[in-house]
Amino acid sequence: MTEEKKLNQSLRVLNLAVGFVAALISITACSETKIEVPKSNEAKDNIKAIEVAQVTKTTKAVELTAVIAEDTLAEIKGRDKIVIGVNTDHTPFGFLDSDGKNAGLEIDIARRVAEEILDSEKKVEFVPVTVFNRIKFLKEGKIDLVIATMTDTEKRRQEIEFSENYYSSGVGLLTKQDSEIKSWEDLKGKKVCSIENAFYNEKLAYMKIETVNFLRASEAYKSLKEGLCIGFAYGESGLVEQLQNPEWSQSWHQPLEPMLQKSWGIGVRQGDDKLLATVNDAIFKMEAEGFIVEGEKKWNIPSTTYAQDRMEEARGR
Repeated sequence: MTEEKKLNQSLRVLNLAVGFVAALISITACSETKIEVPKSNEAKDNIKAIEVAQVTKTTKAVELTAVIAEDTLAEIKGRDKIVIGVNTDHTPFGFLDSDGKNAGLEIDIARRVAEEILDSEKKVEFVPVTVFNRIKFLKEGKIDLVIATMTDTEKRRQEIEFSENYYSSGVGLLTKQDSEIKSWEDLKGKKVCSIENAFYNEKLAYMKIETVNFLRASEAYKSLKEGLCIGFAYGESGLVEQLQNPEWSQSWHQPLEPMLQKSWGIGVRQGDDKLLATVNDAIFKMEAEGFIVEGEKKWNIPSTTYAQDRMEEARGR
């Protein structure tokens, strides 16, 4: 008899025992006659057996997770391919080009990681992920890594590990090229389009910047063009994507250093120490070579001091 069948049989016996005891208690409560309940250790024994079985199953699950994490790097080398979760709709970081192929700064980074591990940037399989499933896919072993504009936060570190941070994004401002806005202070007392309940609205209010809030970015972009606001305060990476469109790039720009910046990291399963170390080495090499700084130019991303500082730091290691 399998362990599962034994466990199910024990549960049935326990349920019968509990039902029998409940019935006796009910009869005793309704009658003046005292009924002696035979003392039996069968229920206790069954409970103990179930607890032992549950502990054993939990221990095996924990051990299995540890094995998976510990062997990921070896597994990647064994199958001669690395599987990486990436964005497919986040131009210019991770998207599908006109031929339906993965492209973008993070796709280039993913290929370099593959080259570091398998000596070939071609030995990589890209799996589309979203904000809602990327960590889930990683924990379930459907992918080996996540490289998808993922902010490194304490909350996420409770579920996964993060590599060395390779990029940073914050809140930027999209405004006309002739607006003469050169600092966030220049926006004091002016109207700026924003998103309803955006976390950065409080900061803008503190800076005495008046916000005109919208439920959707598309509405904010439309109102910006109509002149309702002098600029649109929004996630920097989203503005970068908008500026890939010639309709916007000809007359609009992001003139300010983004504020409230948060760093991105590559997601790795917890306990995957060998793979994490290898990924970190690949990041340091890329940064020292100026790969990410050059990548910004390649994908028409405004140059960031973050990437520049990381390059200098890596070269000094």
